[in-house]
Amino acid sequence: MSFRKREDLLESLMKTNPFMNKAKKVINKKVAQYTQPKSNNMEAATTKAMNHQVKEPTNSNIPSKIKTEEALSNKRPAQIQSPLEEAIKDHDAGIKGNKLAVKKAYASLKELAKKQPKNLEIKAYYGSATTLLARDANSVTDKMKYALEGLKQLDEVVETSPDLILARFLRGNVCYRLPELYFQRTSTAIEDFSYLVTAFEGDSSILSEAEYTEVLKNLVEAYKRTNQLEKATDYQGKLKALKHGGHFNEADDNHKVVNSNYEVSNEGLTDEAMEYYQRALYGDADDVKEAMNFFDVFVLTNPSPEVEMIHIDLQSMQGRDSINTYEMFGSAIKSMKAMDSLINEHPSLYELRAIRSRHCLRLPELFFRRAAIAVSDIETLLKAESYLKEAGANTHHQLLFDLGFAYEKLDMLEAAHETWNKLLKLRPSKEIKDSVQEKLSIHSYKEIDLRTLSTVTKEKLYETAKEMHHLGAKGSKVAAKQSLEAWEKAKDAFPDCEIAKTYYAASVALMGKFANDPQEMFGETIKGLKLLKSCIKSDDPELKYLRGCIYMCLPEGFFHTSDKAAKDFKSVKSAYENNRENAPITKEQYVKLLYDLGHLYKKTSFIDKAKKTWKTLLKEDPHSEYARRIAHQVGEEE
Repeated sequence: MSFRKREDLLESLMKTNPFMNKAKKVINKKVAQYTQPKSNNMEAATTKAMNHQVKEPTNSNIPSKIKTEEALSNKRPAQIQSPLEEAIKDHDAGIKGNKLAVKKAYASLKELAKKQPKNLEIKAYYGSATTLLARDANSVTDKMKYALEGLKQLDEVVETSPDLILARFLRGNVCYRLPELYFQRTSTAIEDFSYLVTAFEGDSSILSEAEYTEVLKNLVEAYKRTNQLEKATDYQGKLKALKHGGHFNEADDNHKVVNSNYEVSNEGLTDEAMEYYQRALYGDADDVKEAMNFFDVFVLTNPSPEVEMIHIDLQSMQGRDSINTYEMFGSAIKSMKAMDSLINEHPSLYELRAIRSRHCLRLPELFFRRAAIAVSDIETLLKAESYLKEAGANTHHQLLFDLGFAYEKLDMLEAAHETWNKLLKLRPSKEIKDSVQEKLSIHSYKEIDLRTLSTVTKEKLYETAKEMHHLGAKGSKVAAKQSLEAWEKAKDAFPDCEIAKTYYAASVALMGKFANDPQEMFGETIKGLKLLKSCIKSDDPELKYLRGCIYMCLPEGFFHTSDKAAKDFKSVKSAYENNRENAPITKEQYVKLLYDLGHLYKKTSFIDKAKKTWKTLLKEDPHSEYARRIAHQVGEEE
């Protein structure tokens, strides 16, 4: 956080924030330290460097020397099979824009990779061809999926053989051209291009001078993209020396640009700060507001990168809880950019990546497409032995669970299952184990032939269709699709049946959850809501609970259904409490209903009703996870 930002924030908080009085003395002392600039010359140099415009990346083919037998004599087998040569030709044509060639290359290389799984050259080209599929895909979900799959292949090749020039070149160019906002892989491009530069300066036979020049240009732009201006200047010097026939010497350190003009204290997080943050992560809007009040001051007195990162995350949470859609999206985008910038400034601080990965997974993937960044961050953390050792086994296990969740968001279910099964072998806590097993159970659903349902009884049809719907609501896209088809059959067979019409409407709304774009999502959801509005005529608690759960899950800023959810839940609550012997919902559903209803009351400013509802929850099941979440809130309000 810049000095000006701190100064503006301090001035705005002096009269409004309850934490300011006890922090005034500390703040004044810190501000006195911050106002000592290092050097006016450095500030001018930074400003000049920041104003340098970054050019758009251009397409380039694989260097001709890399593709020759001579250049690859030490990098791949001497005898290359003709199918591989053909696949490489298709791959190169695909780079130039031939979509049909991309598909041919992908199919050929996939088959070759199966036959020769240890051939790293094939695997590298296969990874690159997969990312070309991402480039040509029409669906954003497919773009993300294929890009991640291709990157995974390329990463594995480089990890196995870091000196393989071909893999470095392919991965570097792929990462350089991926949108940084969604993948955060410019740092990988920098790693690979830097390696190629060093390798070329030791053996100029691996690239032509023109190809080396292109790598240098890409490296300069990559450093500028990540705001590493002094390094960009260094490699810009290499380019100038190359044009003038100079030698490739390291740039003089005397002209390095400094990005910060003020001394900053890095006192870091305290137990009190972490308690506020944890409450915000797992609590409601009031917990977020209270944590924000604390961190508005704390970030001034403890301006470490970790503290600033949490402050950014809390700002995003406030936007998430807003009923104003402009604030909701604006806050998320602003936070995304701020987090990315902070990590670019401090790439070796692992805690920043842990916070960003959680933030990415919290955002709706359909709108923000951040799951790929979560994958990258989590994989970085899982490779950092020092971080894992200090963080402990529980953090390690949670990271693996989150990695599987990120793959699930990207519709990479095979990778998700592989990750979760690996996690189960590590004997995680009961809570994580139960979550993993539930995920695996949801995705174990196999599509059935719906024609078989035409011969069963009405009761059996409804039982099967309800199971499909509930699995779909938990995350099974296949079950959700079949639920819609099954309930459409039931509605057609029994047009006057309230149950069939309600579950059909709920299934229509549910399909919005699995849409490929926002327009489709809104269309399906609105269609379902219109049907739900009129299909329930009786006081059937089961149907009202179903509708209330749908209303509860919808973003208030878009659909304004909180009051409708509360109305349905109140009706179900009364029905359960008046007939416990033949209850219309399970006790587990009842406890969750109390938890959700309390939040709905708080959201609509009925604090007393929220408090009363949560007291009922604590009495009903004091050991449940929902009771633990709201215990401190009930205690504070008494």
